[in-house]
Amino acid sequence: MNHPATRDLLNRVFALGVPAVLRMTLQSVVTIAALIMVGHLGPQAIAAVGLGTRLLLIMIAVLMAISVGVTALVARYVGAGDEDRVQAAIQHALVLGLGIGILIAVGGWFSAPVIMRGLLFLQPDTDFNLISLGTMYLRAALIPMVLGYLLFISNAIFQGAGNMKTPLYLMVGVNIINLSLMYVLINGTGPFPGMGVEGAGLAQGLSRAIGGVVALFLLLRGKTPVRLTFKNINLDLSLLKKLLSIGLPASGENFVRQGSQVLYSIIIASWGTTTLAANQIAMSIFSLSFMPGFGFALAATALVGQSLGANKQETAVKYGYLATKVTLIFSVLTGTIFFFFGRTIASFYTNDIQVINISSSCLRIIALTQPALAVVQVLAGALRGAGDTKWVLYITTIGNWGVRLVLSLLLGFYFNLYLVGVWWAMASDQFIRAILTLWRYQGKRWIDVFWHQEKHPGGLKKK
Repeated sequence: MNHPATRDLLNRVFALGVPAVLRMTLQSVVTIAALIMVGHLGPQAIAAVGLGTRLLLIMIAVLMAISVGVTALVARYVGAGDEDRVQAAIQHALVLGLGIGILIAVGGWFSAPVIMRGLLFLQPDTDFNLISLGTMYLRAALIPMVLGYLLFISNAIFQGAGNMKTPLYLMVGVNIINLSLMYVLINGTGPFPGMGVEGAGLAQGLSRAIGGVVALFLLLRGKTPVRLTFKNINLDLSLLKKLLSIGLPASGENFVRQGSQVLYSIIIASWGTTTLAANQIAMSIFSLSFMPGFGFALAATALVGQSLGANKQETAVKYGYLATKVTLIFSVLTGTIFFFFGRTIASFYTNDIQVINISSSCLRIIALTQPALAVVQVLAGALRGAGDTKWVLYITTIGNWGVRLVLSLLLGFYFNLYLVGVWWAMASDQFIRAILTLWRYQGKRWIDVFWHQEKHPGGLKKK
C-alpha cells in the first residue's frame, strides 16, 4: 500500500467509497429512527414497520435489474469515453424504471393485505391488528414511491459515472424531509393528526418522491457525459438487451435475498410478536454494519467498470482487493461494538426486557460475521461492475436458500434454538458465500465474461 501507484488507487477508492458509506449510513440511521419513533406504540408497531419495510424492499428488488445494469453500462461507457452510449443508457433506464415503478405501486397497493396475511399465516393465532398496521404502512408508502423510483435509477446513473457526492447530497435532503415528516405524522403536531404507523409509511414515500423529482432535475441540468437530454431518443434493442442481461441476474439476486428474508420472517412470526420484534431490532442494528460494505461495493462497481472500459484489467482487479481491505477494517470495529455493547444498543428501541434479551443474543452472533460480510459485499460489487452478475446470483442462491434455509429450519425447530438458531444459520451463510465469492474473484474469468463482443473505441474490444 506504500507504493505510489497503489496509494493513487487507494485514494480513488476512498474518494468514491466514503461519500457512498456516508449516504448508506445516513439511510440506515433514518430507518432506525423510524423504528424508534414507532417503538413507543408497542411491539406490534415495530413488527408492522419491519414487515412493511421488508415488503417494500422486495417490490423495489425488480428495479435492481435497471439500476445495476445502468451503473455497469454507464461506468463502462464513461471509461471508454463513449458519450452517445452513456446518454442512450440513461434514457432507456429512466423510462423503463418509471414504467415498472407504476406497476409495482398499483399492484402492491391492491395486494398489500393479502401479502401481510401470507407473512403471518404460521402464527397460531392470526394477529389481525398486525396485518392491518402493516397494510396501512405499505399502502401509505407505495403510491408516492412511483416518483421515488426515479431517485434509485438516478443515483445508479451518478454512481456509474463515479459521482458519489450527488447521491449523498440527495439522500441528506431526502432523509431530513423524511425525519421531519415522521415526527409530524406519527405523533401529530399542530394541525396534523397523529397517524401512527401509517404516518411513518407516508413520510417515507413522500420524501423519496421529492428526492426523485430533484434527482431528475439534476440529470437534466447536469454536465456531460451523464446529462439527460431528449435528443436522439430511439429504442435500441441491443442496448436494452445488454442492460437487462446485466440487470436481470442482479434483480434475481435481490429477489433471492429478499425472498429468503420474507421466508425467515414467516418462520420467525410463528414464534410470536415478541420474537418478531426482537428480530426486527437485531436486523435494524445489523443494517448499520452493511454501510461500509455497501459504500465501498458501489465504489468497486464504478471503478472496476471504468477500468475495464479503459482496457486496464489489472487495475480493475486491484480496485476490488483494495476496497475489500478497507472494508475489513471497518468490519472488525463494528463487530467489536456489537459484541460488547449490543444489549445497550437494543435498549434504545424498547424497554421490553424479553425483546432486549433476545435481540442482544443475536447481535453477538452478528459480530462474528462481520469479516465475511465485508468480503461478500465488496467483491460482489466488483463483479457487478464487470457485468458478472450471474455468478453473484448463483452464490447468493446457494447461501440464502441452501445453507441458511436448511440450517434455520434445523436449528430453529429441531434443536429448539428459535431465533438464535436462525441467526447462527445466517452466520454460516455469510462465511460460505465469502469463500465462494473470493474464489470467483481470484479466478479472474469475470474480466471478459460479458464484454468480449464489444467493439468500441477506448478499450472495449477484447485484447
